[in-house]
Amino acid sequence: MKFKRLRFLLLLILLVFIVLQIFHRSSSLIGRIFGTSNIIVIDPGHGGYDPGTIGINGSYEKDINLDISKKLYERLKSMDYKVLLTRNVDEYVDNRDRARFANRKRARVFISIHCNSIEDNSNTNGAQVLYFPNRESNANETLAQMILDQLLISTGANNKGIVEREDLIVLNQTKMPAIIVECGFLSNGNEANLLTEDEYQNKIVDGIVEGLRCYIK
Repeated sequence: MKFKRLRFLLLLILLVFIVLQIFHRSSSLIGRIFGTSNIIVIDPGHGGYDPGTIGINGSYEKDINLDISKKLYERLKSMDYKVLLTRNVDEYVDNRDRARFANRKRARVFISIHCNSIEDNSNTNGAQVLYFPNRESNANETLAQMILDQLLISTGANNKGIVEREDLIVLNQTKMPAIIVECGFLSNGNEANLLTEDEYQNKIVDGIVEGLRCYIK
């Protein structure tokens, strides 16, 4: 009788092990097919011969975008997130290639880092998040609002809101929740200076990370 019970337990353990292996492999396959990976793609806007906005203090948006993106990349990596950058040096990357890269990697979230500017207006300042208005899902809007909410808390920046944009390639060509974070206005003297400082860039990273955690959990 004891031998039969032992054999039954061993068979049960073996069966559980086999089921777990099948589930693990099936989950991986489903992830590859339907794009349910946990990869976060960070996109430093502009680069190379495209400087983006040139700040009132002479700073280049492309450089600030890359600095913030690298800090965000390192922070998320330290938290065991799977993270990829669309560029990690000062080079030009076509916006279609940025979207294709995220789609090919089946990213879970796409976050593009930018800075804002208004010509002949040095007073406007604050943080803003752009998103594509997907009529079938509110994921883009939800991600945008969560990131902005936390960004305002971490930086103390003025609230410039979340804004629908249907015309931007990195938003309308990506197949996962995607946003553009406008970290501040380079046309505003005070904000332009803040955006070049490591301390303020880290506050921006704090906000994006916390917003992302709220969205993913």
